[in-house]
Amino acid sequence: MKRIISLFLVLSLVGTLLVGCNVKSKDTAKNGKEPEVVLEFGHIQNPGHALYVAPEEFKELVEKKSNGRIKINLYPASQLGSAREMMEQISMGSLDITFADASDWASTFNRPELGVFNLPFLCNDLDAQCRIIENVVPKEVPKMIKGLDFHLLMTYSNGLRCPLVKTRPIHKLEDIKGLKMRTPETKLYVDIWNALGASTVTSAWSEAYTLLQQGVADAVEADDVGLTSQNLQEVGKYFTKTNYLSQAYLVMINNEKWNSIPKDLQKILLDCAKENQAKQLKDRKELGVEAEKTIAAAGVKIYDLDPKERQRMKDACKSIYDQYANEYGLGKLIKQMEAI
Repeated sequence: MKRIISLFLVLSLVGTLLVGCNVKSKDTAKNGKEPEVVLEFGHIQNPGHALYVAPEEFKELVEKKSNGRIKINLYPASQLGSAREMMEQISMGSLDITFADASDWASTFNRPELGVFNLPFLCNDLDAQCRIIENVVPKEVPKMIKGLDFHLLMTYSNGLRCPLVKTRPIHKLEDIKGLKMRTPETKLYVDIWNALGASTVTSAWSEAYTLLQQGVADAVEADDVGLTSQNLQEVGKYFTKTNYLSQAYLVMINNEKWNSIPKDLQKILLDCAKENQAKQLKDRKELGVEAEKTIAAAGVKIYDLDPKERQRMKDACKSIYDQYANEYGLGKLIKQMEAI
């Protein structure tokens, strides 16, 4: 009798699992059909970050407007590797979509021209950054990445980077001299802070909090939302709104994958990308306002930077501008962006 009951329970469980699998299959395909296109989208951002939200909204928009013909699988929080590793995966075709800062694409694929969008003190505010993203990036980036295995889908704003200091406030150029500044492991960032008089401590972003807390670094630099996402306002004391570096995050898609997508679905993807980019740029401004409130609420003193001092800092980085103008022939483009 016990054997009969056990067999009945096993059969019931198998039946339940089969039904569950059947329901799941129907849920993942609209109207009982499998999607025609599946896109794998990986990135490094964690929940709560502005660049975590935007891909989620892009996925929802695409799947809705394609009536389920396109499915996007998201892999956030570095599930598939570092930013560099995912950029390389895009090139090899083992990943379809990812995003990274322009200077990261520049260093990973030896296309230094892309770093022009990260020149120091290029954008005074987010409005200027948005105008560059909307009007300059779509025209110039395709020329800069010609011959590579991916192309530009859209561009996100990751804000404007500013220093958060533990030891002293920054009011003028001389205040930077001797500071130990934590920066990403990117040559352009190191060159900028060295030109301003700081020494640099390079590290992964995940290590920034510990470095500042333990005094290995005197300061960190990042956008306001990025700083609060890592709770760095808990250990920093002085935040100066230098807006020293504009972060344009280029969203790339593998060429072979793109060419395999039917033309009508390509159009849907492009339309959704345009809509998603516009919303992300708008939302980024609002998130920045909230992040600054969070920084202030933690007791951090916030300072605006005198425009004359900002120009002095930009002048200190002249050698970097000269390199992009003379070595890479981008002088005309730089002037165009400065005038925006």
